[in-house]
Amino acid sequence: MRMTDSPLLLSLALPLFACAPDGVRPDDTTGADDVNVETDGSDTTTGMAEMVPARGNIALTAVVVNQGVDVPIAVNGNWVDGPDRNTAILGKRDTLLRAFWEYPDDWTPRNITARLVLDYPDGTTRTFDDTKFIDQPSYPGDIERTFFFGLSADDVVSDIDFHLSLWEGDATGFESLPESSTVIESPIGGPKPIGIQPQAMKMKVVVVPVVYNNGGSCHTDTSTISAEDEKKFLDYLYEQNPTQEIEWEFRRDAPLTRNTQLASLTQLHLPLQDLRIQDGAAPNYYYYALVDVCGPGIDDAAGVAAGIPPATMEASPNRVASGVWLPNQKSYAWHTFVHEIGHTQGLSHIFCEGGGSVGNDPAYPYNNGITNVWGFGIRLYQFYSPTANYDYMTYCLPNWVSDWTWTKIFTRIYILSSWDDNLPAPEPEGELLIGLLLNDGSEEWWTVPGGREAEFFSGAASVRFDYDGETLDIPAAYELLEDGTRRVTAPVPRLDQDFSAIAHVEGDEGDHPITLMTRLRAPE
Repeated sequence: MRMTDSPLLLSLALPLFACAPDGVRPDDTTGADDVNVETDGSDTTTGMAEMVPARGNIALTAVVVNQGVDVPIAVNGNWVDGPDRNTAILGKRDTLLRAFWEYPDDWTPRNITARLVLDYPDGTTRTFDDTKFIDQPSYPGDIERTFFFGLSADDVVSDIDFHLSLWEGDATGFESLPESSTVIESPIGGPKPIGIQPQAMKMKVVVVPVVYNNGGSCHTDTSTISAEDEKKFLDYLYEQNPTQEIEWEFRRDAPLTRNTQLASLTQLHLPLQDLRIQDGAAPNYYYYALVDVCGPGIDDAAGVAAGIPPATMEASPNRVASGVWLPNQKSYAWHTFVHEIGHTQGLSHIFCEGGGSVGNDPAYPYNNGITNVWGFGIRLYQFYSPTANYDYMTYCLPNWVSDWTWTKIFTRIYILSSWDDNLPAPEPEGELLIGLLLNDGSEEWWTVPGGREAEFFSGAASVRFDYDGETLDIPAAYELLEDGTRRVTAPVPRLDQDFSAIAHVEGDEGDHPITLMTRLRAPE
């Protein structure tokens, strides 16, 4: 992630004090088992016959589910079927369900009760009430200006039907008001499915601290960051990824050591790839190196990922990234972490004015990189405005996840989670030659087991191999990374005799000799 001088916009994100567990403020963290967002009401057995339908033409305008981004499931009383939804809802994840209202000019302020009925596939029914004094319009950025219901992960399962209705909240005071001709039940006509996906969704992340000595005045050790600061990395990632679980490891007792100055954060990719091999890591693990470089970054970059890999097992060497720890700007380090992991999940940059990112995804549908949908953090209890927040794959702040990115990541997490059914994964048959052409003019070259899709190697560049006195030019891929480093990747040919990589060839620029830091792997 490249650092930017773009001005920060004032976010409309508001603290959600009302639905945080007792004693927890928005800046605190809770464990996954403690995220159960409580409503003003609870299960109730009040008889429907004792209640009076809301009068005075108040209307339900929308019912939304939010596990990170708003997903409308009913609008103006009409159920929103799956194909018409903006993104997916997953099971076994803490969930905020909200409803919004509108009322006429002659509205009489008073208490109105929203009743949510959930019908479960085992035949049980749960009923929740939330009573609000309605004296101002509904507004998504203020929890008290919505009807809201918190569902814990264990209660969010497939095949739940929902129905929400409005009732008078007081025993008297409404008698002179006309019966409503507006939408006071949603969906109209009775319960409809929430539409919860049944897939198992899991991420596996290893964060490796770095003990860093640049040979000068910078001596740092990120393995000593506090447990609270470590937890924020996990919270930020969990909130903005459609996952039920993150298998998390922060290697305090086994940091990487770097005793020479880093010319680029990409120089931490090889140690991470080596760790993957040493650990025997499954291909759906993500590795991230965290280093304090005594500054905001290197070559204007606070983080760099090893490219944008596809959802294939062979591309596991690319599921590594590195980023800086900023003791005096911690939130930027947490945002950078989410951004760089996003690259390793297959996400490209997204344009925003003044951001300066390159390789932007032209398919992003919203103007200037804004999220265009209300966001909500289910760990840190904060709302994120759709017009004042940018997608986290931009270079602009403040940022959050958009529903477009949520959908793309949902697919990626689902695919990688499905690999758990076929572990251990077979050893990769191929081998990749990787080169870093650093901004200071130096180069680093090494090999790792793995592979990439054939179309990845479609550029004009190539790598020349020598075998038995002959030469063989293999197509290579050139990528411009976030700090300006150029990375070369080429498949190593599987020859039945000794051979070596001798040069990378850049068209008219001629041949450039290669010095390998590792040995070529002999074919089996």
